[in-house]
Amino acid sequence: MSDKDANATMRFPAATLGALLLALLPVALPAQVDPLKSPACAEALTALQQARAQHEGAEAARARAASICLGSPELPTRPSRVMQAPIAVPGPVITPPTASLPLPPLTTVPLPPPVAVQRPPTPAHCDGGGCWSDNGQHVQILPPNLAGPNGQCVPHAGLVYCP
Repeated sequence: MSDKDANATMRFPAATLGALLLALLPVALPAQVDPLKSPACAEALTALQQARAQHEGAEAARARAASICLGSPELPTRPSRVMQAPIAVPGPVITPPTASLPLPPLTTVPLPPPVAVQRPPTPAHCDGGGCWSDNGQHVQILPPNLAGPNGQCVPHAGLVYCP
């Protein structure tokens, strides 16, 4: 007998056997036939060319040839634009306020009386020192637009000439 473990000698043949089976696996499986080279695909393509030449039923022949030659059992569907349904948000619920105590009637504040604006005295006679008003007061300044009985007065050389 030897010092070697009996299981160690069994591991090598098991690993070799596994590798051998994996190598032979593609040979054991039946070879897949390319659907583009199948006789059914050739017939479908011939039918499609005839339909295109006659301008009739080309779309149906194209769909049939695509399903046979490309291996698609059903027609592909177009993806929808919206992946998710729109979210519906309910509107806010607004409740009217409950009836509270009635408000007191608005009181109107009376408007203040109009302010009386005193008109300046109208000059009746002017000289170089100022003008005399029609109520007898002497005004020291000469108004800029002094009008006489016949038009605009003009100051000249210390006197005011009124037409």
